Amino acid sequence: MAFLAELEKVRVPTGEGTLAKALDNVSQLSLDQLPVIPGYANAPEKCRRLMALHRELHRLSANRTYFLAYRDAAKSCKGLSHQEAHTITGALVRLGVIEIVRKGKAGLNSGEAAEFRYLLPESESAEEGDDEIPFRTS
Repeated sequence: MAFLAELEKVRVPTGEGTLAKALDNVSQLSLDQLPVIPGYANAPEKCRRLMALHRELHRLSANRTYFLAYRDAAKSCKGLSHQEAHTITGALVRLGVIEIVRKGKAGLNSGEAAEFRYLLPESESAEEGDDEIPFRTS
């Protein structure tokens, strides 16, 4: 019974490999396969890869919300720090790409990642002026 009581306190899913799969999927995308950020067409690769990670986690999640720590988000692009991942995430929120469902707890060993929801529709292409994100599958 104690296990079930503690299970409710878990804020980061464990043992499912969802993050690893999402990171792998994002790492295989070429620059031209990365999503375009609405309102920030010429966004740097770091921003676009982090957005792609959010999109992949959304696709892989059962209930369309997912947990992501900034240190894990930083793994989406070479040279991206967890501080930059935090800043980019804030920009993605302001641009309406994602929403923060629940804030995590800061700290390396806090054990509480933030919970997010990806807000944009999944689309193969977008017309000029659409808010949809174009992407290609391999």
